[in-house]
Amino acid sequence: MKTPLMIGLSFSALLAHAETLTLTAQNVPQYFSVEAVVEAVHEGTMSAQTSGRISKIYVDVNDYVQKDALLIQLKDTEQQAGLKQAKAQLAQANARNDDAQALLERNQKLVEQGTLSQSTYDSTLAQAKAAEAAVKAANALVEQASAQVSYTQIRAPYSGIVKARLVEEGESVSPGKPLIAGLSLTNLRVVADIPQRFAPQMNDRDNFTVSVNGQTIKPGKVTVFPYADPNSHSFKVRADMDTQGQNLFPGMWVKLNVPMGTEQALYVPASALLQRGELNAVYVQQNGKAQLRQVRTGKTWHNNGVAQVEILAGLKAGEVIEQDAYAVLAQQEAK
Repeated sequence: MKTPLMIGLSFSALLAHAETLTLTAQNVPQYFSVEAVVEAVHEGTMSAQTSGRISKIYVDVNDYVQKDALLIQLKDTEQQAGLKQAKAQLAQANARNDDAQALLERNQKLVEQGTLSQSTYDSTLAQAKAAEAAVKAANALVEQASAQVSYTQIRAPYSGIVKARLVEEGESVSPGKPLIAGLSLTNLRVVADIPQRFAPQMNDRDNFTVSVNGQTIKPGKVTVFPYADPNSHSFKVRADMDTQGQNLFPGMWVKLNVPMGTEQALYVPASALLQRGELNAVYVQQNGKAQLRQVRTGKTWHNNGVAQVEILAGLKAGEVIEQDAYAVLAQQEAK
């Protein structure tokens, strides 16, 4: 639905004196409000990257964990053995390389003295280069084996809450097996689908707002997907939120307000309305007297803590109304 939001609208310039208000049409921002859902920017499921049996699970659902905290430990007997073997191969390669480099240094001096043939020196040089390459290959095996050992420790990629535990202690897992799911409450965003007819207005990304818990929040970065859904023909919009003190959680429904330009409208303080059942009226100054007049009202918004009510019919700009309808009513009844 298309609704105006009172953002930064001041009525101080409309005051004629302490008890009356001179109405002036205001340029009020107009918004199209759609349902949006809150989701976590960082949310995912961690899977096993190596084979093994789960020896210990340190967290459960709803637990808060810090980044890099150990979540699950796999038995690493096989991986540790592979690492030891790789380190032994590296030590052998280093020893062979040391011998090859020493032989190359001696043969280089002999070639310079003319006591060694060039072909023999070339063979020694090739052996030295092969020994260096073997050391690099052994180092790569050690890195690979070290990675396999690290894969046995499932650690949190970011601080957040454990959403689901998908395995139990003693269970055997293989690469690709889902282990644990979680999300972070630090960075949230709202996602909504905007009808195609409002696509031209979505370029005004600086004026998008989000309504939640009776508050209007200005989001951070707003991303409009540059294509429409082939089934619904709507455009997806994603707005990053500063969640500091907003009490927002993934899965909540909020309102995303798409700017639709401005329209002129009349607003009066809620205190100026006299309500009788479904009827609303205000006191209008006419010939020095306060005359009661029925009005049709629209949306109510809060501006700097003061409720302001849209007047759809019954008043026009330039008219003077009483700001406190019930005070006027009390005065008239007292006479």
